[in-house]
Amino acid sequence: MRKVRELRVAGFLAFWAALSFGLLVGFVAHLVLGGKVGWEGFDLPGLLEWFLFLVAFLLGLFVARRAARVPCSALLSGGLVAPPAAKRVARPLPELASPADEHPGRLALLVEEGRPVGVLGLGPEIVPWDEVLVVSGDTALTDLAPLLWRQEVVFVADGDRVHGAITREDYLRIVS
Repeated sequence: MRKVRELRVAGFLAFWAALSFGLLVGFVAHLVLGGKVGWEGFDLPGLLEWFLFLVAFLLGLFVARRAARVPCSALLSGGLVAPPAAKRVARPLPELASPADEHPGRLALLVEEGRPVGVLGLGPEIVPWDEVLVVSGDTALTDLAPLLWRQEVVFVADGDRVHGAITREDYLRIVS
């Protein structure tokens, strides 16, 4: 799972790699087509140079996006815009001291001495904390998609601090 900071850096590097590739192709086209400096009117070599730069830049963006696996927003903004961290989106869970307590929501966290030990509401029985899918709070929200296709809920925690849970419905509502 990648963190938001890693996605920002990958978006920054991918954008600048695509831009550099486009500029290099444009410069080579500039040298091959006569090497005139400046834009004196709309002449055919200048338009062809601009067109080759644009095609190379877009191709570089496409290749960089596939190679770095970054969302379009992070790529096109050069890493300035990134998906939120999972802990910012996670819905808090009610904490219960014993399984006999009533839990108002669908999911609840069973806690002993400040440490999570199980989850209620995933099935007819208590599911041990070691068996649920847990991700770090700094994980990028977009990296949760493959996990949420396999599981209905992902829990977000850093050590013994549980931030909450993200359900498939929550994810689809946020992303769409």
